[in-house]
Amino acid sequence: MSNIPKLRFKEFSGEWEEKKISQIFEITRGNVLAVPMMSQEKKDDFQYPVYSSQTKNNGLTGYYNEYLFEDCITWTTDGANAGDANLRRGKFYCTNVCGVLKSDKGYANQCIAEILNTITKKYVSYVGNPKLMNNTMGGIKITIPSSIDEQTKIASFLSAVDTKIDLVTKQLDVSKNFKKGLLQQMFV
Repeated sequence: MSNIPKLRFKEFSGEWEEKKISQIFEITRGNVLAVPMMSQEKKDDFQYPVYSSQTKNNGLTGYYNEYLFEDCITWTTDGANAGDANLRRGKFYCTNVCGVLKSDKGYANQCIAEILNTITKKYVSYVGNPKLMNNTMGGIKITIPSSIDEQTKIASFLSAVDTKIDLVTKQLDVSKNFKKGLLQQMFV
């Protein structure tokens, strides 16, 4: 099945294609890691970020002295955030409640992570504790640009938008704190 999206960069004209996640990724999971074995701060001997299923701090739980993966997409397999996908750049460790999508062909990019986030919640099992397990993830079909160059362009654009959102969010926090300080001085 091919598809052409309504909005795209003008230099690309090829059709998009439907692929199963298992066709473009090696699907695996992280390992159990006790919190006391991690450092809460990045140090010379604890330099690799550890990601879990939490949403606070983009899933960052701490830092560890070993890594399991590099440049992959993770997703939350269990709990309230089951199905949330994130691109993890660089070397990292992740816990057993994170599924990992590995690709040596460039598919582990922001474009694919964003596409996943538009669809994965439909595949979460809500019987008991919400879950999106490896076999279910592998069967999900997504429509993606057939060109890695187009995926890269989309990923760069989305990363720039995320950077802008982060900047505006920080500016908003500073402004709120400024107002709070003014109110404390005005109405004490």
